[in-house]
Amino acid sequence: MLKRLIIPALILAAAFGIMQWLGTFRKEQQRKPPRPFIRTVSTQKIHYRPLRPAITSMGRIMTLERVHLTPEVSGLVLESDFRLRKSQTFRKGEILLRIDSSQIYFGYNATVSELQNALAGLLPELATDHPEVLDTWKTFFSHCSIDTLPPLPTPKSDREKLLATRYSVYRLYYSAQQQRNTLEKHTIRAPFAGTVEETQVYPSSMARTGITVATIVRTDAVEIELALTEDQIPFVRPGMVVSAIIEGIAEPVEGRINRISNVLDQRMQTAPSFVRIEGEAASRCKSGAYARVAIAGAEIDHAVAVPRKALHKKSFVYIIDADTLAEKKVAASYVTMDTAYLTGGIDEGATLIAEPMQDAVIGMAVQDVVRARERRMREEEVGTETKTRNGQPQQTAR
Repeated sequence: MLKRLIIPALILAAAFGIMQWLGTFRKEQQRKPPRPFIRTVSTQKIHYRPLRPAITSMGRIMTLERVHLTPEVSGLVLESDFRLRKSQTFRKGEILLRIDSSQIYFGYNATVSELQNALAGLLPELATDHPEVLDTWKTFFSHCSIDTLPPLPTPKSDREKLLATRYSVYRLYYSAQQQRNTLEKHTIRAPFAGTVEETQVYPSSMARTGITVATIVRTDAVEIELALTEDQIPFVRPGMVVSAIIEGIAEPVEGRINRISNVLDQRMQTAPSFVRIEGEAASRCKSGAYARVAIAGAEIDHAVAVPRKALHKKSFVYIIDADTLAEKKVAASYVTMDTAYLTGGIDEGATLIAEPMQDAVIGMAVQDVVRARERRMREEEVGTETKTRNGQPQQTAR
C-alpha cells in the first residue's frame, strides 16, 4: 500500500522539478509602454471667401389670377367657335362669350344716322358764317360712320359751339358713343391665356346682368407662396432667380421672386413671399401641387460654410490647437438644418472639428481622421520592414 503512494508522489515531484528547470530557459518578454489615447475626429480647414447661402422653402402652386365672368348686359347666349365648357383652354384675346346684341346694334346705327343728318344741316351754316372751320367739320363728317367715330372737333368760338348744339351734334355723338360702348360689352374676350374652371351658361341660354356665368383661371403664369423665416428674409430680394422642384414635374422649373411682404405673420413669425413662374413651364404646373424652392441668397462677403452639427451651445465650436481640443465662440450669419455660415470667431486656416463631440474635455489629445490614417499606414509599413529584416538575413556589401 505504501509502495503504491510513493511511486506517484515521486513522478509528480520529478515533473515539477523538470518544469522549474525548463522555466529557467524562458526569456522575460519586454513589455511596450502603453500608448496614450488620442481621439480621432473629422475636421475641416477654415478658409473664408464670398458665399451665397443656400435657402430652401416649401410652398404650393397657386393660380395667379382667377376671374369671374359677370356680363354687364343681358341677352341670349350665341353660338361661337369657342365653347365655354369646364376645363376648356383658351388663348389671350379669344372670344369666350357672345351675347345677342341685335337690338342695341340697330339703335346704334340709328343714332349714327341721325348724327350724320345733323352734320349735313350744320355744314351749310358753317360755310356761310364760319368758313375758317368748314374743312375741319367736313373731315369729321367724312370719317363719321358705323365703324368709326372720330373725336369731335374743338369749337373755336361760342357761335360755332352754339350752331353745333342747335343741330344736336353733341347729344347725338355722345349717345352714339354710349351705345357703341354697350355694344362692345356683348362680346367677352379672354384677358389672358387660361382654362375654364366652372361655367353656368350654354348656347341658347340666357345671360343676365350682374350674374356670374363662368370662372376662368390663368395658366400662362402661376405663383408659389413661400413662408420665409425672419433670418432668411435679409438674404432674399425681389427679382432673384430660383429653382423649384414641383410635384409631378421631373425636371426643376425656373422662377423669379416676385414680391416679399414686409409684415410678419404673428403666429408663425414668417413673411409671405411669392415666386412667379411664367411661360411654358407655368402651363405644366398644377394648382395646389407642392413645390420645394431653392434660392441662392444674397452674397456674404466673408464667410465659411461648416456642418450644422459642428455647432454646440448655438455659437461655439471645437478646434484642434497644437493637437489638443480647444473651444471658440463664433459669429454665424445664417444657419440651416445642415449648414452654418460663419463670418468670424475662428482664424483663417484653423482646423475645425466638423462633428459632434461627446464627453469632450478641453485640452484632451485629438487628431483628424486623415492624419490618423496616414500615421497608421506608416506604422504598418515600418512593421512590415521589421518583419522582413528579422525573417531574412541581410546581405552585406562586399
